[in-house]
Amino acid sequence: MSDQGARIFDVGYRSYDGPRSAPIWALVTIWLHTLQRVLGLHRAFRHKVLPGIALVIAYVPALIFVGIAAFVPVEPGHDEILPSYGEYASIITLALALFASMVAPESLCTDRRTGMLDLYLAGPLDVTRYLAAKWASVLSVMLVMTAGPQLFLLAAYNIEGKGPSATETPLLLLKILTAGVGVALFYTAVAMAVSSLTTRRAVAAVAIVLVLLVPSIVVGVAIDSSGAATWLAVLAPLEVAPELAWRIFGDSRAGSAEAPPIASVSTGVVVAGVLGWIALGAAVCLVSYRRQARRR
Repeated sequence: MSDQGARIFDVGYRSYDGPRSAPIWALVTIWLHTLQRVLGLHRAFRHKVLPGIALVIAYVPALIFVGIAAFVPVEPGHDEILPSYGEYASIITLALALFASMVAPESLCTDRRTGMLDLYLAGPLDVTRYLAAKWASVLSVMLVMTAGPQLFLLAAYNIEGKGPSATETPLLLLKILTAGVGVALFYTAVAMAVSSLTTRRAVAAVAIVLVLLVPSIVVGVAIDSSGAATWLAVLAPLEVAPELAWRIFGDSRAGSAEAPPIASVSTGVVVAGVLGWIALGAAVCLVSYRRQARRR
């Protein structure tokens, strides 16, 4: 056994003399750290399961359609094997809802539960910039899930010989980006607003599921059974977000026997409904965090 006792090194306090970056890099750092956290990067395997499942659900149908277009011969009169771009936005609703409820709360709840929020706000950040970085992280992943599969669907159409011409491609790509951002921002707003009200991820997950499901069920019953105005369909989260994509891509399902009530609502009302959800989510999140900042 060593007979050496404790040793004290009188190093004193030293000022930081390393490289200094502009305050904007604090936002970039939070964006990157949050992105890694919600995707489970540099964490145990169990943290990668849910985001991985959500990404798989979003991309597998598109990859299947690419395979069908490339390897399955199309018989005359049966060439409608690929969904429209608007229809695919409805197909991935489950993936977006899963990510919004089970993964996105990780971006906000953990910082408040562990006390990291106080450390962030003690630096060159305020509540607005902190939330902007957090929203950007979740939105980035959501955008990969909304716009990415549409690009695979575009490839499937090109393989099948039904893709856009060279002059039509830029407009279609703009529509893919616009629809992707709109739908991704909608789910981001819902997830972040609910997550800003609790420090427990499980509570946030359940609450987000309820926010997505309950209004959609209530509005559907009210319109179908009680004859309520069809414009109330914009209050159904699971209907209004995919419908925005349908309208952006110019796909129409009005008049179809299987079309939901929101298909008969005007485009202006659909856009206003989506913007209203996003604005409400941003307001709830901002008010909640400003109240917490005042209590520090």
